[in-house]
Amino acid sequence: MSKKKKNIKKRRTNFRYNENDERTIGEDILSFVSTFLVVSILIILVSAFLFKPALIQGRSMYPNFQNGDRGVSNVIGVSVEGIQRGDIVLAKTTTEKGEPTTVIKRVIGLPGETIECKEEQVYIDGKPLDESEYLNNDYAKEWKETNGYFNYNFDPVTLQEDEYFLMGDNRPISMDSRDTGPYKKSSILAKDFLVVYPFEHFGYYEK
Repeated sequence: MSKKKKNIKKRRTNFRYNENDERTIGEDILSFVSTFLVVSILIILVSAFLFKPALIQGRSMYPNFQNGDRGVSNVIGVSVEGIQRGDIVLAKTTTEKGEPTTVIKRVIGLPGETIECKEEQVYIDGKPLDESEYLNNDYAKEWKETNGYFNYNFDPVTLQEDEYFLMGDNRPISMDSRDTGPYKKSSILAKDFLVVYPFEHFGYYEK
């Protein structure tokens, strides 16, 4: 009487998904971790050298931007295009408690200029500044009729060769260079602003 040989399959120890799959769970985990690291590094590089994520907090740029608007600002544009009057910029500063923060404001005064405001009019080197391109006249008129002013007066400020005077579009409630003083160029992180959320506010703003 012959004994039948039993075919005993060796137990796999490499945790394959099935008999025909050449991949292992370990290989997939390693692939996922590698991809995650590469994507994370790319996000950091893009954030540092190309675009800076930003969040509109408050109403200092209203009605051009709404509280809660999210988007990105152009980092490389500062060095490639420079900073011009009317530019929307992302700048670093500190809160009243001394904590670091970033703000989105508009460039009004450039290095070497003297800026002041009297009787609702901003002057650059003694000449009235036309701000109709970015200030909402209807909003300004309504605020002035209700509260008696829109642009409050401030004494002349002469900017140094590395200083910029930043102001919010919503002049009555914006805390800006009128309160904190001029911003150094090194404080300006990026320019322009692409609103990506909420979707109904989507748009790219340069000036």
